[in-house]
Amino acid sequence: MTTFEHNAHITHPRSAVTEWYGRAGAVVRLTPPWNSKVLTEPTHGLEVGSKTELLMGVQWAEGLLPGSIPIRPGTRWTAEHTEYVPGAGFTDEMKRGPLKSWNHRHQFTDAEQGQTMVSDTVNYELPGGLENRFKFSAHVFNKELERVFAFRTDQTQADLDFASYLDDHRESKGSGTEKLKVAIAGASGLVGTQVSALLRAAGHEVIHLKRRQGFSGTIGEGQIAWDPEQQTLDPQHLVGLDAVINLAGTGIAGPFTEKHRRAVLESRLKSTETIVAAMREVAESGGPRVLINASASGYYGHEADVVTETDGPGQDFLADVCTQWEAAARKAEDFGTRVVLVRTGLVLSSSGGLLAAQLPLYLAGAGGPLGGGEQWQPWISLEDLAQVYAFAVADPEVSGPVNAAAPHPVRQKEFAKTLASILRRPSIVPTPKQAPGLLLGKQGARELALSSAALVPQALENHGYSFRFAEIEPALRHTLGRTNR
Repeated sequence: MTTFEHNAHITHPRSAVTEWYGRAGAVVRLTPPWNSKVLTEPTHGLEVGSKTELLMGVQWAEGLLPGSIPIRPGTRWTAEHTEYVPGAGFTDEMKRGPLKSWNHRHQFTDAEQGQTMVSDTVNYELPGGLENRFKFSAHVFNKELERVFAFRTDQTQADLDFASYLDDHRESKGSGTEKLKVAIAGASGLVGTQVSALLRAAGHEVIHLKRRQGFSGTIGEGQIAWDPEQQTLDPQHLVGLDAVINLAGTGIAGPFTEKHRRAVLESRLKSTETIVAAMREVAESGGPRVLINASASGYYGHEADVVTETDGPGQDFLADVCTQWEAAARKAEDFGTRVVLVRTGLVLSSSGGLLAAQLPLYLAGAGGPLGGGEQWQPWISLEDLAQVYAFAVADPEVSGPVNAAAPHPVRQKEFAKTLASILRRPSIVPTPKQAPGLLLGKQGARELALSSAALVPQALENHGYSFRFAEIEPALRHTLGRTNR
């Protein structure tokens, strides 16, 4: 049996910390993107008997781990709460998983000046008695646990800070601090998962719009069925909501065939038109009066250079998609709805998107500047993007286009150099311009992999939003669990 201990000082009262831990969404926010994925959130909060199921690891993760860790990608882990003392702590045990045993005790105590000490004690046994036969195995596993709990500490502090900031910001705008009720379309995607978890962990209510062919109705707690393909959404299920966040749409990555281009455009138009039509029906009978609609940096075209929200659209396919997409959303303004158009940059997360796709190449030592590396990359951390959506819902003065990109864009060659340095790999092997075309086709490569835009987040800065990650290196270190230099 090996014991691991970790202590974290959180600058919020114990009542706020324990309440946050007990809310829906917290376990998603606490789960490192390089380490695991939440399949089932706690079935009964922190109560005894509550169960959580995780999927451990991702396919590239072994290249990041410092040695042999006895957890392979794809392993399921079921934890059950076996002890709970409200306001003081709880214990979970592994009921199914890769280790011989695991017992994790969380304890919360008061610290000075109304702050909190979060103490974690883990007693575990590696499979096959590895910690007894090879002390190195337990040492390596403890190092991995250090990474995990450092991430959890950062998330707890940052999320509590943001929830407090959001309440203060709303109050300063005269909109009060009552809890929000928000519907999210696309809540199971990379961005939607974190937006939903962030809001729920802050105490707000989130309704997920789930696709069901030809049907719209309640299908479970916090879930409404809809069918954007057939433009079916019962407006009555939107009554009582404050806002709708629309993240729905077919993934853009892939060969830009006629079929793919049509799916990219139509999926966005149909989902947006369906939501706007339903909101229109109940606008005067308690329906939501805020629509936060996704858009993309592609609005500005693939050769945009430095742009603010006042710059016009580009002339290529993705610019046309974004222009039509935004126009469909803005029709909600006709009946007095506040509409925000979130023009998203390249989202940084080791669990999906651009970064995750590149990691195997970089871990193999073959990462480097793409197509010369001079193109701008308008990046944003997944953490900031989730906060931007919550901020846009909460601030009644935010409307129109919003550039969701960090204030310090980088050239692709700087991105490559920074990522390789964090992974302790070389970045000298250039990737020829022709390479992306093998996967995306000529048009896809030009408008995605080789596009260039330096988005200035002028609207966010004007409304007082403060980025959690304004610089590329801390953002990459956070999502990769490489905080130690």
